[in-house]
Amino acid sequence: MASLFTFDLLAKEGMARAGVFHTAHGPLLTPVYAPVGTQASVKAVTPRQLHEVGASLVLANTYHLYLRPGDALVAALGGVHRFMGWDGPMLTDSGGFQVFSLAGGSGKQSLRKIDDDGVTFRSHIDGRTHRFTPEKVMEIEQNLGADIAMVLDECSVPDDYDYLKRQALPRTHAWAERCKAVHTRADQALFGIVQGGIYPDLRQASAAALIPLDFPGYAIGGLSVGESKADMHVALDATTPALPEDKPRYLMGVGTPEDLVEGVARGIDIFDCVLPTRVARNGQALLRMGKLNMRNARFAEDSAPLDETCDCYTCRHFSRAYIRHLFVAKEMLGATLLTIHNLHTMLSLMGDIRSAVVAGRFAEFRAAFWDARKGGIRESGNLSSSFA
Repeated sequence: MASLFTFDLLAKEGMARAGVFHTAHGPLLTPVYAPVGTQASVKAVTPRQLHEVGASLVLANTYHLYLRPGDALVAALGGVHRFMGWDGPMLTDSGGFQVFSLAGGSGKQSLRKIDDDGVTFRSHIDGRTHRFTPEKVMEIEQNLGADIAMVLDECSVPDDYDYLKRQALPRTHAWAERCKAVHTRADQALFGIVQGGIYPDLRQASAAALIPLDFPGYAIGGLSVGESKADMHVALDATTPALPEDKPRYLMGVGTPEDLVEGVARGIDIFDCVLPTRVARNGQALLRMGKLNMRNARFAEDSAPLDETCDCYTCRHFSRAYIRHLFVAKEMLGATLLTIHNLHTMLSLMGDIRSAVVAGRFAEFRAAFWDARKGGIRESGNLSSSFA
């Protein structure tokens, strides 16, 4: 039976790509940025508002939904789409990163124990002990029912070469095989995850081990976990050329404005990151050319919008002075308005990147982006130059 999940490559400039990934809940125009809805909720905004800012893909977290409210309950209530009221494509990670990061990071931490069969860990909520194996994670993700699911992998310290080569990579590759063997949902695409830290040879070896499994897409994990941007770029430069051109490539957990531009330049198709929503709740506005701290007293009487070049709901209706007031007064609306703006900034940037690739002018777009970033933001908070 033919797969529902096909990837049409429509344009390419260097390594930058524009395409369409077909899913059970509609086509995804790539490159695409996914807002993160960790617990089946993108914090501070509704699904309707997500549509209005241009979101087409939303990520939910397997680890968190397994612990609360439970994947069986989500399945009984119609799956994660119906549960959270989102009718577009969705992606769930495997929970592997959370198991490792919430437990303290390295394989020797006391809050979790890893072996070749799986990982035993304690809930960050109540301390109870749980066990993830590849088979268990596939059961959970199939219960949740997102369009794209991830295999269970080991996300390890990115610069421990010996551990990565001798233990983490063989384990990750074996778990990928086990996940594929038990995954049966025809309306869900299962992606393999390339690991290997910051080392080009390990990244290429990991890709070579996973390609024969013929996943409908490939994720790149274990980056943006403390390594430098230069090291991340070296890892991506080694990885994406080793992956199939006719499959989408997903860079997990990476997504500043700079990351979107540089990731696309290196052949990435899918991104997600909590940054835009997290910093919004702390009063930070993202602009293409920098950031604004809206708690700053200099905005107390500022009648300008957050970004005069932005046409989001927030920038069309509210002043910087008002948004600062909301944060000073601890009003919840402040987080909502900044989240709308920050997501719009990311999603409109990604839309412009895609258009540039399709038009064959991505190199020009990339250069203009970095020129504008160098210009930055004036002390007054106004943009030093426009960029679209």
